[in-house]
Amino acid sequence: MDARAECLCRMVARANAVRSRVTNICALVLCLLMLGCGGSSGNGNQGGNPSPQPAFTTIDAPGAGTVASEGTFGVGISTQGDVIGNFIDSNGVVHGFIRDASGTITTVDAAGAATAQGSGTEVWGMNGSGEATGYYYDPSNTPHSFLVSANGTMTEFDPPNSTGSYAICINDSGVIAGGTGDANGIHGFTRTADGTFTSFDPTGDAAQVTSVEPNSINASGVMAGVYLDTNSVYHAFVGESSGNLTTFDAPNAGTASGEGTQAIGINSSGTVAGWVTTGVANGLPVNHSFMRSTDGTITTFDPPAAGANGSLADGINDDGTISGAFIDSNLVRHGYVRNTDGSFVVLDDPNAAQLPASSSTNLDTVAWRINASGAVAGLYSDTNGVRHGFLWQ
Repeated sequence: MDARAECLCRMVARANAVRSRVTNICALVLCLLMLGCGGSSGNGNQGGNPSPQPAFTTIDAPGAGTVASEGTFGVGISTQGDVIGNFIDSNGVVHGFIRDASGTITTVDAAGAATAQGSGTEVWGMNGSGEATGYYYDPSNTPHSFLVSANGTMTEFDPPNSTGSYAICINDSGVIAGGTGDANGIHGFTRTADGTFTSFDPTGDAAQVTSVEPNSINASGVMAGVYLDTNSVYHAFVGESSGNLTTFDAPNAGTASGEGTQAIGINSSGTVAGWVTTGVANGLPVNHSFMRSTDGTITTFDPPAAGANGSLADGINDDGTISGAFIDSNLVRHGYVRNTDGSFVVLDDPNAAQLPASSSTNLDTVAWRINASGAVAGLYSDTNGVRHGFLWQ
């Protein structure tokens, strides 16, 4: 699904976004505007002093590599402001990390993870209780899921009778969702806090699917995700592992290999954010962000500054504020936040390179996930192609 060289490609893939979660997105001028998000005071305090403008904090995990395509990738943020992600060291090995709200960074390595180039441990999901989830590759290149408790204890697991698994997301009830394979094909799975597993197939027929990735799960257990069909076309799904699943394609979704619809984020109301790939321009995929409401209505959009290659939506909070990335007419990538009134804030880390997306080592600024307070986690690449995580709040 998401790239990896193997792992390196997956991380650049998720980080860049053409599936990913890649090869498309953002960086130019730093626009520091206040978000009109739920728990935040949008108008400053009543004493007349304006609230501080959001600012970027760079995140470099200890041990992260310092040459092109190495470095730190911020991929998620909890309601408490903890940032999760992954980093690639100087040997090309991948490690997970958790940065708590105080700025302390903890490296996450599974005991059974291989240490060859492109192998390692990846963290992709975290809930409000401080539990994190992800997967690692063993020496035979088989993925296995894990849960890290708030106190740092790691539990490794795979669904029964599986040939490996990859956990992607976790909700506040401790329900984990991911993908797995067995003798009957490729499936999605959920694992409840008591260790109960449920397998699901978005289409009802695993023979139609070559991979499944639940990307987000909300407090009610409703997931948003993507599956790849036998023609390598992406299709989105939303629903519960109990069987109440709906598959969908956004308007004008492409039908060629690598094109289609990808659902990435979901909020507590069940509103979904993601992107649709419609074709190719400038040698890069043409993507458009979308929001799918609970009644099934899909609205596609791009920031006003987006060029021919469009944009991708990656995160959505309970207010409906969306985070994502776009490519401008100069093929430079930028992060964005789309407020509930339809206005946009462009996010460009001040240390990010502003090079064309056609540069294979360049990511510019990539806004990944957004929490209830409007804080955004993501990554940028500097002029040497080194990756750095960021927190914008």
